[in-house]
Amino acid sequence: MFLFLFCVFVVFPLIELGVVIAVAGWIGIVPTIAALIAMSAVGVWSVKREGLGVVRRTREAVNRGEVPGGEMLDAAMLSVAGFLCFVPGFISGTIGLLLLIGPLRRPVGRRLARRWTRIGSFAGTSRRRSTVEVQWIGDVTPTTTPTTAPIEIGPVRD
Repeated sequence: MFLFLFCVFVVFPLIELGVVIAVAGWIGIVPTIAALIAMSAVGVWSVKREGLGVVRRTREAVNRGEVPGGEMLDAAMLSVAGFLCFVPGFISGTIGLLLLIGPLRRPVGRRLARRWTRIGSFAGTSRRRSTVEVQWIGDVTPTTTPTTAPIEIGPVRD
């Protein structure tokens, strides 16, 4: 887990920065910044557009009485795509824009869901459901009031 977090928070940003610097050296600083802003804007707009479609399909599935599992997976993948599009960088923006394409998004989402389910089952959780038997022993709430006098705070009046 440490290696994964190290790669996500240290290695990937350094690679992303190297790519941005290389592109800036190739086409110039201002066109690079403009390309990053344009990629982020197009990505965020596309996520909003696709997200509204997912909301519509979810609503339709619920109205038909179905569980919108595929739509929820699409929504999760769109959240990841939106984050990757919003983060400035050419690699993350490209991955985010690729996740906006439906035929690519669904298989990637299914594969990640299978992987996370497999990792979760090895981490100590199981898919078996156990039954807990409970026996009712009656009401155990006390019904009598305490016999001690109430405690008074303040001066005592005799």
